[in-house]
Amino acid sequence: MTSRCIATLAAVLLVTTTPLSSQQGSPTAAQSKQELAEGKFKQLTDRMQKMMVVLQKDEPEESKLLGVGLRFVQEKRLHRRLESAGAMLRQERWDESLVLMGKLREDLRSLLALLQNRDGDLRKLLARIDQLEGFRDRVDQLASEQQQAKEDSARAEALKRHLEDIEAQRRRAGDLLNQQQALRDETNQLPRDTAAGATTPLAKKEGELQAAAVELSKDLRDLDKQDAALKADAKAVSKPDDAKPAGGASSSADASRGKSSDSAGQASASMGKAEEQLGAQQAEAALKDQDEAIAALDQTMKQLDAMAAAARRELMKLSFDQLAERQGQTEQATDALAKDMEQAEQSDQGGEGEPTPGKSKVQQAVPKQRAAAGKLKEMKPAKQKQQDAKDDLEAAKEALEGALTQLREQLQDEALRALEERFTAMLARQRELTLMTATVDASRRNILTADGGLPAALIGKIDAIAQGESELELETVEALKLLDEDGTTAVFPPMVEQLRDDLRDLVRVLRARQTGVETNRAQRDVEDLLELLINALRRTIEKKEGGG
Repeated sequence: MTSRCIATLAAVLLVTTTPLSSQQGSPTAAQSKQELAEGKFKQLTDRMQKMMVVLQKDEPEESKLLGVGLRFVQEKRLHRRLESAGAMLRQERWDESLVLMGKLREDLRSLLALLQNRDGDLRKLLARIDQLEGFRDRVDQLASEQQQAKEDSARAEALKRHLEDIEAQRRRAGDLLNQQQALRDETNQLPRDTAAGATTPLAKKEGELQAAAVELSKDLRDLDKQDAALKADAKAVSKPDDAKPAGGASSSADASRGKSSDSAGQASASMGKAEEQLGAQQAEAALKDQDEAIAALDQTMKQLDAMAAAARRELMKLSFDQLAERQGQTEQATDALAKDMEQAEQSDQGGEGEPTPGKSKVQQAVPKQRAAAGKLKEMKPAKQKQQDAKDDLEAAKEALEGALTQLREQLQDEALRALEERFTAMLARQRELTLMTATVDASRRNILTADGGLPAALIGKIDAIAQGESELELETVEALKLLDEDGTTAVFPPMVEQLRDDLRDLVRVLRARQTGVETNRAQRDVEDLLELLINALRRTIEKKEGGG
């Protein structure tokens, strides 16, 4: 992997620090360090060349990145320039070698940043997670809409059947009322001195009506329960304003007080009494009970009318045309999502990219939603098609959640490796700055201007060191952003925050031109903290790779 190349390149950068800051009085050490840098850099490019070929099949992106790095080496003629720097040192051409080594150092840093890809893979991974989270949220919303559409259409179908049941029971009650009224008229037409046994046929008929009223009361009891359940469902989904009765509805509400089964039961009780009176040849007394039965059945009719009116009002809120329109809107939104998920699979080059989890299930939901909308337009049951569409959307959501779980785990792994590479490069740079600070501090003790101030050249070097520490501070801020986006490596942010604060303090003291022992000690503390971070990251990576 490129991480090995990055570590080697960081070592090359560290080695090239000494020739840059060496004094003319130590040519042997400078030449030795330069030769070591040349050797390590050759090892690096040889390794990059071999790895590029090996990774070409299984990890084409890594291979491509190494190829770009090798092309950079060739274009910048880094091998030849390192050899030239060595030759200058051997010839004690100090000023020229310092200039060349400064430029080489910048190019090597550019190569390091190139190989590190500056968290590019992590950014892509985060973008992929954001994309799939967006798809998941849209699927979740569509599944909720589909569930609501199914519940609404189920309520509409239930209300439609309820109205049919009400009408059927109303016909029975109306027929029973007409028969009771006719029997009452017959009873009223009997003469007062009617012969014995003349009321027997009427009593028999009253008994038949009473039995029919008992059956009606039983069936209306089920109808009342059904009505109460539908009203409870309507109340559960309605807004506060919906609970207010519309104008003209108060009379219906008054008429609907009580249960239809109760009034039908009262009618059957009155019929039973009338039957007894007629059986005892008490026709005139039976008229009162028959009138009470008629009044009770009339109340039953009014209660059924009020029940039907309330059901129609609820059904108007859930008209099949509106349900079909809303189902069509959900179908269009689902189809748009399916197209977006398919589009996401296309790479920037127009080829096939990564498959989008759950796409096929979203696509399968669309025709089912379309079929449901068609059935609703025809006022036919659509619950099964709607349930099937919801099941598809739930399956799509589950697939997206599974993919997101894997991506978040991968994100954590990639974040740990990226942080290790970042801190390794920072450590190499910090060691360079620490050495430069020690060298500058040694020089400033012997080099002062006539007025006791620092020479401009020395001030420039101190400012360059301060700038270097400032760049490391920015690197630490970027690392904190990465940890925040990753959100799973909670143990590291406090350590990185401490590193950021330490670097910030270093920038402050260096800009105040302080390069003494305390400053150098603070720089070594930063090195120690970086080493601690790197070791902790490596241990964490090893544990994760080992299943810990």
